[in-house]
Amino acid sequence: MTDLQLGSLIAAGGIVAAVYAFNWWQEYRYRKRTQQAFARNQPDVLMEAPRNMVRSGERFEPALDADDDAPARLELPADEAPIRAEPRAEVRSESRAAPAPQPVFARDEDDDGDALSESLLDPGIDFVAEVHARDHIPPRAVPPFAAPKRVQAIGLTTEGHWEAVSSASSAEYTELRVGLQLADRQGPLSAEQLNAFCMAVQQFADEHEAIATFPQRSGKLSAARELDEFCASVDVLIGLNLVGEGRPFPMEKVRQLAEQSGLVRTNEGWAYRSDSGKTLFTLANQEQKPLGNTSEALTLLFDVPRVAGGLAVFDYLSDFAQQLAGSLGANLVDDNGRALTAASLDNIRRQLGQLYARMDDRGIAPGSVAALRLFA
Repeated sequence: MTDLQLGSLIAAGGIVAAVYAFNWWQEYRYRKRTQQAFARNQPDVLMEAPRNMVRSGERFEPALDADDDAPARLELPADEAPIRAEPRAEVRSESRAAPAPQPVFARDEDDDGDALSESLLDPGIDFVAEVHARDHIPPRAVPPFAAPKRVQAIGLTTEGHWEAVSSASSAEYTELRVGLQLADRQGPLSAEQLNAFCMAVQQFADEHEAIATFPQRSGKLSAARELDEFCASVDVLIGLNLVGEGRPFPMEKVRQLAEQSGLVRTNEGWAYRSDSGKTLFTLANQEQKPLGNTSEALTLLFDVPRVAGGLAVFDYLSDFAQQLAGSLGANLVDDNGRALTAASLDNIRRQLGQLYARMDDRGIAPGSVAALRLFA
């Protein structure tokens, strides 16, 4: 072997060694950053997030003008009355207001169990990562994947059935699907949040010598923004106000009238609920003031996207509001003190129907599991 050949071999070996060392260093730095970002003592942002946050949706008022200090409202033609938005709601099987009952899932059949488990993730509203394991992964080894939005993991058991990952399960998994919700009332998923989630899933897969696969990130981020924009456009709550004519309402009489109409007592006031226990609309002091022996004004609130059978519920709400106003000698008004007539309520109902139609067209049925997740 000539000196030239020997030198070439040494140079080639040096290049290979340098490339190997560089790759090792890059992997070391990646793991170091991941460990720092997802250390066990990191706070759970989702658990610490404030409750009942409303995205930039409107509290749709039956009002034509908006005060500078009032919540934002939709601008409507002068002959139309808008709607208003805040905390949320769903109907009991009364004669008028009878929404579709909430499904009761049973796992008597394996197929039913698989369908229920797989329904926990929705590619339309979740970024779903897949982890294909070389060895079986026990449930206790699956971390919570702390994130600022809902995370749900399901696992394919060694017996070939999907189940929600739970530390109480005795199964082991050959495959995992981990979903991160694209949007909620705090806004759309950000690139930073998504990258952090992917790094956590990749680290978990590396630790278990598994293969992790992810959807195309830029496309999912665009979908998150578009989904959030749509949700904001229908994220509204109808509010109707009852104001006394110079004298406060006796709350004992309000209680009797509310209970006679099927409402139940809550910490804030009263709620009308479905047979499954979901709130359809509420009755409370205006401005959410604490209840006392009397009240100067009351407010009925009805969440739009979270209510199944919403038009029937609104019909019942409208009748109850008018009956309550008549019994208490109150005026039924918007936030600007303008009277709400039968024509005003009809206009609100028509707008409500349009919002529900848009949700149906989008495939997010009002009161459905998807709607309850997106508007939580």
